[in-house]
Amino acid sequence: EGDAMPEGAAASAYSAARLENTDEHGAKKGEEQIKITEDGPQRTPRPLRGKDFMGEVVVQMTRQRRHLSFVFKRKLFLPNADKASDDPVYSRLMYLQAADEVIGGNIPIMKEADVVELTSIAIAADSEKFPSTEAALIEAELMEYIPVPWRPKKTEQNWARAVLASRGKVASKSLDFLQNKYVEKACKLPLYGMSFFFVRKEQGGPDMIAAISHEGIHFLSVSRVLRQTFKYSDIHRWGGSSTQFWLLVWDAKKNTKARMALFTSQARDMSALILDYALLAAEKPAAKKK
Repeated sequence: EGDAMPEGAAASAYSAARLENTDEHGAKKGEEQIKITEDGPQRTPRPLRGKDFMGEVVVQMTRQRRHLSFVFKRKLFLPNADKASDDPVYSRLMYLQAADEVIGGNIPIMKEADVVELTSIAIAADSEKFPSTEAALIEAELMEYIPVPWRPKKTEQNWARAVLASRGKVASKSLDFLQNKYVEKACKLPLYGMSFFFVRKEQGGPDMIAAISHEGIHFLSVSRVLRQTFKYSDIHRWGGSSTQFWLLVWDAKKNTKARMALFTSQARDMSALILDYALLAAEKPAAKKK
C-alpha cells in the first residue's frame, strides 16, 4: 500500500489514505463545501490506490499548485469485519471515521431516537465529564455532534434537553465501550462503509451519487435515497476517462447487457476502488483453499 500505511493495515488492504480537496489556505473542505465545477459534478475526497505513494502525490499536487491534505481512513469494508479491536489506536480511528460520516450526513439516520443516542455517546466519548446542564451542553458545541440533516429540526435548547435525558446511560461508561458502541450502531446503518462519488447522467443534468461497497455499485439521490443497485455479479466491465465513467451491466428487465455512461471527473478513482473490491473478493476463495 502507500508508504504511510502501518504494516498491518497495508497487508490486509483494509485501510487507505484519502486525498481531500482544500481551499487556498489549505483548510479541509467537507463534501457539502466542495464547489461544483463549471463543466461537471463536484468532486469528493478520493481514496488512494494501493500503488500510490504519498510522496509522489504531494509532488504531483505541488506541481499543479493544488493544496491538499491526507486523512488516514479505512477504505474497504467487508461484512462481519467490524468486531471490536484490542488496539486502542485502531478503535479510536474507526470511531472518528464513523462519527465523521454520520455527523456529516453521508450516512443518514432515520429515527430521532438514534440521533440522540449516537450524539450522547459521541459527547461522552469526547468529554472528560459529560455536561450536566442544557447550557453546558450547548457551550460544549452540542450542535457540532448533531448530524447535519437533523440540525434544523430542533432548536439548540430542545436538542440539549433530548441529549441530556440520555446522560445517565453513557456518562459513566469507559472510552473503549463508548467508541465500540458508536461503531457498532453505525455499522447497522444501510450506507455504512460506502464510498460516495457525484455523477450525472447528462453533463448539464442534476447530480446523483454512485456509492461503491463490497456488494456492488448503488445509485442514490443527493439526499442519499437508494434508487438502483448493481451487484458485482451483474457488472461485466467498467472503465472511464477524464470526464466519463461507464459500466456494462446485465439488465434483468430486458434480459440483455446494457451500457451506462455517467459524467464525472473521478472515473479513475471509481474504477480503482471497484478493482480493489474485486481483487479482495478473489483472494477470499484462494485463502479458503489453502
